[in-house]
Amino acid sequence: MKISTLIALASITLGTANALQLPHIAQETPAPEPRLMKRMRDVIINKEYAKQQELKKAKELGLTSSNNIPPKWVRTVGDIVEIVQPTVIEGVTFSAKPPATTNGLEPWVTLKDDGSPKTIKPQVKNGITKNAWPTYGTWYQTATTKVWTKEELRAHNMADDEVFEEVIYVEEGDLHDHNLSPLIRCVPDRYKKKGIGRDLTTEPFCTPKDNAQWRKDKTYFITWYSRYFGDGVKNVRFHLSHIKESARYKGLKKREDEVEGDELVEEAVVKRDDDKEVSLDKRSAVLQQGGKISEYSFYSSDWTSNEQGFFPIFIDKSWFGKEYVRKVLLSIQPDDISDEDFDHYKDSIVVEISQGSKVSKGHLEDLKKLEEKYANRHLGESIEVEEGIDYEKYILMMTMPTCVILAAFGMYIFVTINKVDLSGLKKRKFARERTTHRRIPFKRKNDNPYSPLPQYNSELNTLKHD
Repeated sequence: MKISTLIALASITLGTANALQLPHIAQETPAPEPRLMKRMRDVIINKEYAKQQELKKAKELGLTSSNNIPPKWVRTVGDIVEIVQPTVIEGVTFSAKPPATTNGLEPWVTLKDDGSPKTIKPQVKNGITKNAWPTYGTWYQTATTKVWTKEELRAHNMADDEVFEEVIYVEEGDLHDHNLSPLIRCVPDRYKKKGIGRDLTTEPFCTPKDNAQWRKDKTYFITWYSRYFGDGVKNVRFHLSHIKESARYKGLKKREDEVEGDELVEEAVVKRDDDKEVSLDKRSAVLQQGGKISEYSFYSSDWTSNEQGFFPIFIDKSWFGKEYVRKVLLSIQPDDISDEDFDHYKDSIVVEISQGSKVSKGHLEDLKKLEEKYANRHLGESIEVEEGIDYEKYILMMTMPTCVILAAFGMYIFVTINKVDLSGLKKRKFARERTTHRRIPFKRKNDNPYSPLPQYNSELNTLKHD
C-alpha cells in the first residue's frame, strides 16, 4: 500500500513538473544585413569595331571563317558544266547561287568614296521601288548596225529604193558572270572629280576618289571601267608608288603653266628620274601642287581580268615604314604595255594611306606607366612608354591652369577686401561750347557769332527793318 502510494505520488510529481515546464521558444536570429546590389551598366560595344577586331585576329592566325561561305554549286553555261566556288571578301559574297525566285528586292553592295563596301536593301513604298539595283544603260553593250532593204524588211512605209539602218545593242557575252557579283560596276557616269579646280575626272577609276584615305589592316575595292581600254586588253594590274609632297602643299600655290606670248600651254611636261618626259595633263591635285614620286612601284599586284572591273586591295602595315601617313600614287597598267614603257602618271589617282587611331589600349594605361617610371626613377630602371606624353610635360599641363585659377581667386579676394563705395562720385560736366580759353593755338574766337535765321512768323516782328 505504501509502495503504491509512493509510486502514485512520484507520477503526480513528474506530471506536475512536465506541466509547469515552459514551452520551447525559438531563439531569435539576427535579421540579415541588406545586400546592396551594384548598379550594372550595359557595356556598349561598337559592332563594326568588334567585327574588325575578329577579322584582324583571324588574319593574324591565318584562319578563315568557313561558316559564312556558301557551299559550292553547279551551273551549266551553254554546253559546259562547271562547279562554282563562292568567295567572301570584306563581307561581300561573290559567285553565290542565285535564288530560285526573285522579287527585285535582293540586296546589293555599293561603294563609298574610299572603296569600302556598303550593303543597300531595296524597299517598296507607295508602289515605287527605292534603292533598286543599279542599271548601266548601254555602257557595257556593243552597238551594231544592221542594214535593211525594202525586200528584206517589207515595211509598208518604205520606198522601193530606200535603205534603213538600225542600231542594235548586243549584251556582253559574260553577263552571266557579272550577275553573280552584287558589287556595283563602274561606268563613266560615276567618275569622280579631281585636280585643284575639280575640273578633271578620275577615269578610268570610279573608286577610290582622288585623295581618299585608306586605313591600315582594311580591305578596299578598286573599280574601273573595263571598256576604257581596247578590246585587246585582257588583263590589268595595279601599282602603288610613294609620293613626296611639296613643302607648299598645304598652302596656296600659283599656277606654273608655261605662257608663250598670249597663248597658254594647256599640257605641262616634266622629266622623271630616268629622263623620260611625262605628260601631266590629267594630274591629281597633289601632283599639281608639286608632288613627285619618290619610290616607284613599292607594291605591284598580280594580273587580274580586265572584264572583272574590280580588285580588292589590303592595306599592309609594311607599306608605311616609319611614317604614320603617306601619299601614294595608284596606277593601272594594261597587259599591252610593257614595264619599260609603262607611265605611272598616266591613268592614275592619289590616295592617302594612314595607320589610323589606336583605340584598344587599357584604361589610363599611359598614366600608370608614367607613374611607375616616376616611382622607380631612384632605382635607375628605365621604363619606356610606347605612347603618351612625358611626365614633366603632363605636370606642366596641369600646373598652368591651376595657377590661373588660383590667380583669379586671389584677385577676387583682393577686390572683395578692398571694396570701395563709389556711389558718391559725380559725373564731371565739361564746358564745351561755353569754354572761353583758346583750345586750339593760332585760332581766334569768333567775336560775331552767327545768328540763326527766323523759323516762325512770330519771330519776324522782332527783326529790325531799316
